[in-house]
Amino acid sequence: MDDHYDLDLWDVAYKDFSAVHDLEIQNPYFNGPPLGHPHVILRGDIVERKVCLHVCPACGWWIAEDRAVLPAMHWQHWAVTLASAPALEELALDDIGLPLQQVRRYLMRKFEARASMHPRLFELTVASVFGDLGYQAYATAYSNDGGVDVILEDGSGARGGVQVKRRRDAVDVEQIRAFLGALGLGGYTRGVYVCASRFGRGACEAAQRSTQAVMPIELVDANRFFDMLGYAQLKHRPGPEDCNITRARPLTFHGHDHYHLNTL
Repeated sequence: MDDHYDLDLWDVAYKDFSAVHDLEIQNPYFNGPPLGHPHVILRGDIVERKVCLHVCPACGWWIAEDRAVLPAMHWQHWAVTLASAPALEELALDDIGLPLQQVRRYLMRKFEARASMHPRLFELTVASVFGDLGYQAYATAYSNDGGVDVILEDGSGARGGVQVKRRRDAVDVEQIRAFLGALGLGGYTRGVYVCASRFGRGACEAAQRSTQAVMPIELVDANRFFDMLGYAQLKHRPGPEDCNITRARPLTFHGHDHYHLNTL
């Protein structure tokens, strides 16, 4: 998590902290002085405040924390932490017009949703990830693409072809052979096959034979693509401004932690 301190994005009042304190000391399992004791009766002010927004650098999910130190009437100081977190919003991944960064962050949170993606959106997402990994990556036309969905250039003049398949079942040997033919016809020097599932044994063996005798073919299954996506996301670390937190939509806080700072 990336931590951002001393933000001015929300309002939490003394009464919000004291309400959590009052609820805690009335808990039958509260291990402290009895109700009415000056060690648990609050003085009515805040002596220290710490505000922090924790943001995941990969997926953009966040937790807002607001911690206050509340002095009691006698001796004790109580630390009360309130927290707020967003609900995961669903994305309609059949919409190819969605911003790719929004799609990528959503996949980092809910990677199983890749199965419902529009095939073209998956191709565009794969191209954007390769672009962040140092390649010049271009998505080809959605139809009549010659069996290559993304073209990779690394500055050396050589071109790599990427085939992207958003499928639930395993990729078999025939699909690797067809991809090898498309690479040869297109004049590519290497291939990368990205799938949203896994590769069968025959597909792995065919890619290995091609790499040894014809041209390199690299296989990227769902797990490996998830790792690539996570690495690429580190180049787009979201900040507080990306969390959609505004005073017009106040956050809902709940009690997260409660403890005393002095020995009882």
